[in-house]
Amino acid sequence: MKKLRVIQIGTGNWGFSWIEKALESKDIELAGIVDMKQEMLDYAVNTYHLSRSMCFTSLGEAVKAVQADAAFVVVPPKFHKDVAIEALNCGLHCLVEKPLAENMRDAIEMVETAERVGKKLMVSQNYRFKKAPQTVREVVNKKFIGEIGTVFINFMKSPHFDGFRTEMFEPLINDMSIHHFDQIRGILGLKPVRIKAASWNTNWSWFKGNPVASVIFEMDNGATVCYNGSWVSSGWETTWDGDWRIQGPGGEIHWDNNKVVVHPADIFISVFQDGATEQNGTLVFDLVDMENEERMAAIAEFATAVFEDRQPQTSGRDNLYSLAMVIGAMYAAKTGETVEVEQMFDPSLFDKFDGLKE
Repeated sequence: MKKLRVIQIGTGNWGFSWIEKALESKDIELAGIVDMKQEMLDYAVNTYHLSRSMCFTSLGEAVKAVQADAAFVVVPPKFHKDVAIEALNCGLHCLVEKPLAENMRDAIEMVETAERVGKKLMVSQNYRFKKAPQTVREVVNKKFIGEIGTVFINFMKSPHFDGFRTEMFEPLINDMSIHHFDQIRGILGLKPVRIKAASWNTNWSWFKGNPVASVIFEMDNGATVCYNGSWVSSGWETTWDGDWRIQGPGGEIHWDNNKVVVHPADIFISVFQDGATEQNGTLVFDLVDMENEERMAAIAEFATAVFEDRQPQTSGRDNLYSLAMVIGAMYAAKTGETVEVEQMFDPSLFDKFDGLKE
């Protein structure tokens, strides 16, 4: 089986986990790793038994020394644009850790560069690539509840992070909610039009920025999505996916704790549905079968998209709207203004939505 030869750019704590995934994957071959710090390369060599001949302190050195088809960009987000554009201009397809960039200007430049040089640009939105959300996607597409009208999403966790997350301006929206916002688009098939938001801190919080938020999205089909999230929940905790109630004229899809249940408005819909078991008038759906999940599935999708010469599910172009939901929610929370999503794609307004750092 042909494998995609990949250079990984960036190590660090999270980057090392990418090395592990790369070495486990049957879809790629790790051709090289790049990090500015020699001690990080030394750690990778000693920990993962890599050859020193595949370790470099610059991408320029790496592309001269090894044959590669693609790059994993796992440097901090503020460096995504420069690193990805360098890799694209070196002829490498790019899989970039989320978020794609810190602002819309950089993200659009990355997307346009990829399209200009004819290379694939994909964002690792790994939460899409799991059994439960893919099951929800199938159920939505089967129109059991009709057209989606209202969605309630609750996400409650209490992770005692240290490091950069505790210093972020909007840690919940910026670092976590992007997963849920991307699923609103990728799983439910809804496109955001308008954003309202509020965020706040609590007196028991260990975050400098706001770890609690409520965001309302108005979608292109007229649906409203109500998102409530907390990283300092003092009681209720959900899974990392959250608790979703997706409602339409035909009933409700309830996705929680890796279970997908349909509460149909019509009792006859609850009888004899393929892939589901009736329980007290509800339909409990079997989760779809997937060979891999999360990042391993994202890596497989990236490699397959390159070999089939098609756009990956979470392409850079597709991800612009997920990023706009995050940046728009942060802006709305800070200013109290309602954000029109299309305004965020207007170059004359890029500066307005940038600079949300404090």
